Amino acid sequence: MSWLPVYISKEDLKNVSSWLCDEPNIALIKSVGSGKWQAFNDFSIESSGRYCLYHTECGPLPLISDSMLEEDGTIEDPFSGWQELKSGAEKDIPWFGPGHTAIFWFNVRQIEGDMIGMSSFEWIGNHYSSIDGPAPDAAKKWWARLGRWIKKQSKRIQRRGEVFGDNNEIYAMESALQSINGGCKRAFNP
Repeated sequence: MSWLPVYISKEDLKNVSSWLCDEPNIALIKSVGSGKWQAFNDFSIESSGRYCLYHTECGPLPLISDSMLEEDGTIEDPFSGWQELKSGAEKDIPWFGPGHTAIFWFNVRQIEGDMIGMSSFEWIGNHYSSIDGPAPDAAKKWWARLGRWIKKQSKRIQRRGEVFGDNNEIYAMESALQSINGGCKRAFNP
């Protein structure tokens, strides 16, 4: 699984949310009732949580059957919404099976007390390519685009010890980096 760790503050989250919303082929899937989900082009991410981003050029999404005897269906128009037939272990996020290449996860963990959480983007990529085939080119290109954008908006820092050193591995966006340099502790892990 591809993983892009990043420290973000509330101010940084506004920028990330705005950038994601402006991306022409990215939609946010959110709950519209118990087991009901819908994709939205116009959205805002304002708080900590796990957010489901859908790359619309990657085609329809699977509707996972709740029975081993029935085949899975297809969600042809996620913008019209759908009722989930089977939910995953986490009831507050939609379930598309163990990993779908059109889905990107944005895990937001902001400052709590005197510690900034480690947020991240996740994507299954080609992890299941031997079973389901390779990830669509559109998804691969967007993941690379996301990575380039995050790199331009941030600096890599260490997760422990001095802010900068030999093991700079976590991206810190501008406002988060200011908080860290000002003495805000940073989470070592998500």
